[in-house]
Amino acid sequence: MFDLTYLADWTAIGKKRQLVVDKQNVKENKQRFDFDYLVGQKVLLEQDGGKLRKGQVKYLGPYIITSVHTNGTIRIQRGSISERVNIRRVTPYFEPIG
Repeated sequence: MFDLTYLADWTAIGKKRQLVVDKQNVKENKQRFDFDYLVGQKVLLEQDGGKLRKGQVKYLGPYIITSVHTNGTIRIQRGSISERVNIRRVTPYFEPIG
């Protein structure tokens, strides 16, 4: 309609986007809880391989932690095999009460 030039203020746009990212990050981190894995604890191991078939379980285990490493990995005992896995692949196992 009108032949007007638009000059974008990229610094203001970038600051506004960063505020939105920071706000969403705070919101996401409120849902997280700190958990430190200890030797002797039980964990469930997430299955490999993307999509699960109907009726297939998501986690295997429980397995016992044999050692905890500082780089975000733990060593678990799976039968006669000792396997080193990332803590993103495991979830804490809590014994059922009752």
